Amino acid sequence: MSETINRQNGSFKEAVCIDAMRIYDSCSSQDCLEDVEFDFSRSDQQLVNDAAYIKTQSIDVTDVNFSISPVAFNQGFYSVDVTYNFRAQIEVFDGENTPPVVIYGNAIFTKKVILYGSDGGTQRFVSDSGMVTTPENPTTGCGCCRSFCTLPTASVSLVEPMCLDTRLTAADADTGERSVLVTIGLFAIISLARAVPLMIPVYDYCVPGKECTSTSGTPCEMFEQIDFPTNEFFPRGIDSGSCMNRCDGREDIDS
Repeated sequence: MSETINRQNGSFKEAVCIDAMRIYDSCSSQDCLEDVEFDFSRSDQQLVNDAAYIKTQSIDVTDVNFSISPVAFNQGFYSVDVTYNFRAQIEVFDGENTPPVVIYGNAIFTKKVILYGSDGGTQRFVSDSGMVTTPENPTTGCGCCRSFCTLPTASVSLVEPMCLDTRLTAADADTGERSVLVTIGLFAIISLARAVPLMIPVYDYCVPGKECTSTSGTPCEMFEQIDFPTNEFFPRGIDSGSCMNRCDGREDIDS
């Protein structure tokens, strides 16, 4: 459906109806996750047990899982459990002036927020245009994926987690194992959205502003077109914050 709009100033050409995800509510989250315990494989855990000290080189979010449920007696609001899956790259030092061994640990953290997600009592069916007609599946064009629109859709946007501190605990009296506890700084925006039809103004079609680059040249010709990476040969300045992602656990071993 579209409606042509006649404007003397030519601000836009027509109004069209599109299907889009409307964000009903969102919140910003600044969390300091103190002493998150990381798990390791059996061989890596033994390296941790024998370590003189450790350093956390980086922390990444490898996956995020959501659990959404309506809030009782508060129509339109939903409880959203956001579970982050962290992966840490850690250097293990044995204290004998040998190169460190790099190991990887995993941890999870769940945060609960309450957001407004509006009401939705309809079911939504979307055709899958990529389906192939077969005798077992003759419904090409009607291959439908069922989406439960009674619940809104949650999403999270985040920046790279910051490693604020790393602690290597003393050996457990029963198991002899030591734990790696990392304090993580996390900035995120959590949103709830629903698919709705919206009327929007259209200014014009999106015409590309540049031509596609040809790749028919030789590898050397392609290499010569790359700018020399001067910045890669010089360290960053003191004010660049390049040390924010490295935590030294040398002095934090519990007695």
